[in-house]
Amino acid sequence: MQEVKLLRLATGEDVIAKVGENDQGVSLHKPFVIIPQQSAPGQPIQLMMSLYNAFGKSDTVTVSKDKVVFITDPKDEILKSYEQNTSRIISAKPGLITENSIPKL
Repeated sequence: MQEVKLLRLATGEDVIAKVGENDQGVSLHKPFVIIPQQSAPGQPIQLMMSLYNAFGKSDTVTVSKDKVVFITDPKDEILKSYEQNTSRIISAKPGLITENSIPKL
């Protein structure tokens, strides 16, 4: 089972993904790059997540091991946001809503 990890790449990008290893390097499943943004000077910095492989066909990319600076566990807030971005919403079967006890007039 792959665990969600936070990686710093040699390019300076911070990526969150389900991480594994293969012969080519570190595999990243559903990777998102974390982009810090500040709306104005003096305002708090907010984190935005964007698809790391937005133009590729696959949900998985492989990064060479020598391009990974470090791997760590993400903070709880970042993990929760990642899970919300990658979860699939499962809806109940649509059904007819009926009134069982309609009063007689």
